[in-house]
This record gives sequence, C-alpha cells and structure tokens, in this order.
Amino acid sequence: MSKLETVQEIAGAASAAARAGDQAAAARHWRRLVFHEPGNPAWRLRLAAALSQSPGADAEAIEMLALQQVDAALSSGRPLVALSAALGVSGTDPGALLSDYLAGSARVGKAPRLSPPVGRTDDSPVPDVQTDAPPPDAPDTPVVGPLPPMPLLSLLDADALRALLPHISRRALDAGEVLMAEGEVADALYLVVHGLLEITKDDPERPTVKLGRTADGAVLGEMALVLSKPRTATVTALTEVETLRVDVAGLRAVAAKVPAVEAALSEFTRQRVINMLLATSPLFRDLEAPARAALLKVFGVRDLADATVITRQGAEGKALRVVVSGGVDIWRVESEGDAPARIAHLGPGQVFGEIALLTGDVATATVVATGPTTVLELTRPVLDEVTAQFPSITEKLTRIGEERIAEMRFIFQDDDFFEEAD
Repeated sequence: MSKLETVQEIAGAASAAARAGDQAAAARHWRRLVFHEPGNPAWRLRLAAALSQSPGADAEAIEMLALQQVDAALSSGRPLVALSAALGVSGTDPGALLSDYLAGSARVGKAPRLSPPVGRTDDSPVPDVQTDAPPPDAPDTPVVGPLPPMPLLSLLDADALRALLPHISRRALDAGEVLMAEGEVADALYLVVHGLLEITKDDPERPTVKLGRTADGAVLGEMALVLSKPRTATVTALTEVETLRVDVAGLRAVAAKVPAVEAALSEFTRQRVINMLLATSPLFRDLEAPARAALLKVFGVRDLADATVITRQGAEGKALRVVVSGGVDIWRVESEGDAPARIAHLGPGQVFGEIALLTGDVATATVVATGPTTVLELTRPVLDEVTAQFPSITEKLTRIGEERIAEMRFIFQDDDFFEEAD
C-alpha cells in the first residue's frame, strides 16, 4: 500500500506533480482515483489532461478516454461534463454532440440538474493500480424523461454554440483554491461542471460570513453580465472542482454578430436579474416558491432610448421596474413652482415604481432614462392575474407597500435629503 492512502492526499500529490511538470506522476495518481471513484468526472478529466502532456502520450487512448466520458455523461444527463471532456479532444464538434441539449431539441426539458452541495465523505484507503491498467468505464445511467438543460448554453442552437466555443475554456481548481475573489474585476461567468464550492463575504464587524455552498450545474459570477462592478463575494473550492469559464467580453462580441446568441444572452440575463430581484427584494423574497416561479414568467422587457421619460410625477403608476442595463435618474418637485430636484440615480439591479404599483396611487417622482437603458417591468394587470392565483402575494405586497410608503414619507419630509442628493 502506498503511503498516500486517502483521496485528499492523492489528489494533493497529483496536483503538486502537475504543477512541477511531472505529468507522468500526476497521471499515476489520477489513475488511482479514477479506479477508486469512477463516477467522479474530475478524476477522469484530469487524468486525460495529464496523459496528454506526458512523454510518449498515446493520443488514441487519451481520445478514447475522453470520448467515453462524453458518451456516458450525455446519456446520464450531465452535458456540462460532456462539453468539458469534448473540449480536450481535437476534431470534436460539441454542437453536434450536445444537440439533444440545445435549443430546438424535443428532448430537453425545463428543470436543470443541480447536485446537492455535499462534501467529500470517502476516507477509505485508495488501493494501488497498475500503471498501464485501462480505466474502468464511466458510470452510465440513462435519463428517464426530459433531459436537463444547461444554464445559458441550452438557449443556443448548435451553430450559436460553435460561435461561442472560442470563448469557453476549462478551469480546474484544487481544494482550497479561490475561483473568484470579492472586489476583483468581474470578467467571466462560470458553469460548475463538478465539485463543491463555498461562497463567503467579508464583514469588517464580524468573522467572514458564509453565504452558502454550491455544486454541479450551478452558475457563478453571472451578474458580471449585468453589473459593471467588482465581485461582491468570494468563491472557494472545497473539493477538486471542474468549471467552464465563459469570457464575458467574448460572449458580448459574439452576441453582437450572432442573433441567436444575442437572444439567448438577453433571455439568460432577464432570468438572472428577475431571480436576483425575487431572492433579495423585501417585496418578493419571502413568497412561497410557486408564487415566485409564477412571477418569474411574467416580467416584460423594455429597451429605452436616452432621455426617455418612463414615469411622470403625478401620473398613474403602472409598473414595478428593475434596471437591467443603463440607468435612470429620479426627479421630484416638492411644491408647485419649484424646480425639479434629482434625488437619486439607479443602476443595474435596482428597482423603482413599486409604491405606485402596490397602492394604485399616482407616481411620487419622475423617472428618466440616462443613456440607452433596458428595464424589466411588472405591470398591474399582469400582477393582478398572478395574485388571483396566489392570494398570499397580495397580503405580502400590501404589507411591504405600507412600510415603503411610511419610509418614503419620512425621507421626503427631510429637506436635507434633497440638498445632499442633488
């Protein structure tokens, strides 16, 4: 028995050997882990990478290892694993391989496959294996029923995916490595192929706040598409992690040229912004899951030119809106004859119009687009249709509306507020 007996010890030794340039040693360690945990795609993906860089590499054997992983992953409903493996095989066509999981497929369903965020639990000794022993087959458990969609990528057709591929790359992390750090530039989003990660946030007044864990099938950093701001949290690998990195600048460049990518990106962004709104806004975050899912489907999209007046003070409030891109200025006239005062600027992710929507009263301020702006909006007639199905929404929104009205009355009675905001 080797002195390296546990999964953690062997994985650490393999990564150290790879960093030192000893790919043959790394391959020996990864091979042991493939035999020990044949259902863990991280080991097989890393073995193929190490073998491809080893002296005297058998290209045909490496290709077969990767393609066997592709076939098993596709059949088992793990398309991100299949795509990650296919990226390592020259001459493959991921657009064709993933056709059942892309836009237009009759087989792809609506529910994504998300693995539960569990950690490493296997502490049993890992047996040695022969250096030239062929790896065991990857587990293949065919999906019964609709295939799970991939985040973002299942909104594309095969040609659009091919156009995007140059901007998708694999990124592997060892346990303890940071995928993204709070405060850094948000230049990519990540699709979690396999592994467990923890999301944390710094707080000067208390120890680091643990926001949660995430695993296979998750999307991380997607708000880089929406908010031109630094990362708001740190994401750290708790196990060996495989991800697909999607370069945001490249994604936008392809979207500008390929209509299918632009449409997919718009829909993906819409879904993410609404999910963020429903999860974080006091208006919606405490609603039961079915009610939130119903609201998710009914937000509309509006593209606005610079200086478009979206809402006028004193006019009927018709919609709650959330800024997706661009921004809006909020103007208010306190008394007749006064000049309008700019009291706020709202950017991506921020909400306006909720008070008038909830109460039916007139708008308390004028809202004007500053530059080309895209907003999502929830109108009163649409909201009424949803609340008829889910009465709990009415009760929740009424209570929140009363709180927001009291808050705004307090603010607008404070003259210093306008001087500071201006």
